[in-house]
Amino acid sequence: MEQQDNFSILQNELVKMVKTNAGRIRSLEQRLTNLEQRLTTLEEKMIEESESLKKDFDQIMIDIKAVSESVSKIRSEIIVLSKNIDKAAKRSEVKELESLLDLYSPIKSKFTTRDEVERLIEEKLEKKTQ
Repeated sequence: MEQQDNFSILQNELVKMVKTNAGRIRSLEQRLTNLEQRLTTLEEKMIEESESLKKDFDQIMIDIKAVSESVSKIRSEIIVLSKNIDKAAKRSEVKELESLLDLYSPIKSKFTTRDEVERLIEEKLEKKTQ
């Protein structure tokens, strides 16, 4: 009987150990399930963020391309303006033209007719002969 008592004590101890280990296993399984859920959620968020970043990156690339095209247009317009500026008259040339126009202006200048010149010459010649 003592052997049976020892056997039953051993059996009870084994049952306790199995129950304890089963509880630990269940706890570990639950933790593993929670970790798997968190990992899945993180993966989903990373995929969403990755897609969002890709869209943002694509938009940035489109914007950069548009800015690059605008800069190219501006450069070509600057080149055209530069060529036109080279063709334009300089300030000194304009002043020179102004002075020439002033010189030949009938309002500011006094032009003489042929008859007046001939008359002045005759007057001068007459004064010399007198």
